[in-house]
Amino acid sequence: MTHEITVYSLEGCPHCRNLKEFLAKQNVSYTNFDVGKDEAAANRMIELTGQRGVPVTIIDGQIVIGDDLMKVAVLLDAPSPASEVKEIPKDHELIIIGSGAAGLSAAMYAGRKGLETLVIGGAVGGMATKSSSVENYPGFPDIPGDDLMQKFAEHARASGVTIIEDVGLSIRSENGRFVIETLSEKEYTAKSVIAATGRSPRLSGATGEAEYLGKGIAVCTTCDGPLYRGKTVAILGGGNTAMDMAIEMAGIASQVHVISATPLDADSVLIGRLTEMKNVTFHTGFTITEFGGGKLLEYVKMVPVNAGPEQKKGFLANILPSSPEKKLKVDGAFLGVGLDPNTAMFEGFVSMNAEKEIVVDINCKTNVKGLFAAGDSTSISAKQIASSVGEGVKALLSAYDHLRKI
Repeated sequence: MTHEITVYSLEGCPHCRNLKEFLAKQNVSYTNFDVGKDEAAANRMIELTGQRGVPVTIIDGQIVIGDDLMKVAVLLDAPSPASEVKEIPKDHELIIIGSGAAGLSAAMYAGRKGLETLVIGGAVGGMATKSSSVENYPGFPDIPGDDLMQKFAEHARASGVTIIEDVGLSIRSENGRFVIETLSEKEYTAKSVIAATGRSPRLSGATGEAEYLGKGIAVCTTCDGPLYRGKTVAILGGGNTAMDMAIEMAGIASQVHVISATPLDADSVLIGRLTEMKNVTFHTGFTITEFGGGKLLEYVKMVPVNAGPEQKKGFLANILPSSPEKKLKVDGAFLGVGLDPNTAMFEGFVSMNAEKEIVVDINCKTNVKGLFAAGDSTSISAKQIASSVGEGVKALLSAYDHLRKI
């Protein structure tokens, strides 16, 4: 059966790449519009779907938002993206849950150690793929995060491990093995497991946030930033993630408002770049209370935070002093307010701290024998690509040592 397929995408968007790779596997043709370069196509996409985010796929008149490959497969009457999982054996020596920097590094070492390994992860590369430019990974002074993670994945696959795009839902112990249940309703077992599930963007909790997600509120400037060319945007947050977003958007949008409840707490090199950009305004000491508008986001409301003496010492704390409630007209808002660990599947199974991070020792061991953890979902203080790589390697070496003894 021939289908009429239209894809609205952006160059450099990892979710768009996932979608196109799946369509290529199905050997179907489609019309692609790059909404970062074609303003008319961008406006048409927004009018048709009410969405200001990519990818958007229209199959025979049916709209699919994001890289929902399961829904795309149903509309194409094609094998689901998880169907290839049927060929994967159930039992393994090692399972790595997560395919970001920590998981892929552990996988590469696992292959070199000769361990029969299955990697279970959603979109390969994790949060790093959302960075338009990674400037602090050794050997790569400036590389798109998605490109860097693709190199990681290629290296891991070359070592002989199997990587599947699926999501772990639960873990239990049974007959001396770990049993992992996935979103595709598969079960896999292993003698040892490495949890490297990373983190996901945190929501602000402000009124109207859920209503305008995808309709003006976004979490990825690399994916959705070009849709706001020449427009006014707000960046929420004061850390490195928010500053990276602001720098990228300053080159795209006409005006960028950086809104942070506390003084900026980012690397000085990032703050320095932003202070030199004439289209960036800082609002420190404010918190967002409401997102509002019509079909799409049109404004944000923010109120001053009662900053104590210690907060006033922060860099840029007094660029814009606190004042009564403000209402800013914006076309978009990007959330950079922090990240939460993806550890729900491990709750009640392994020891966690108050932040729901998996507690590990210096060798990435947890309180459960045979279960190791690495990267941003753990209790280590460093949350960087480079540190995640090191932790992934440590976790693998600990798992290897454990497997040799059982």
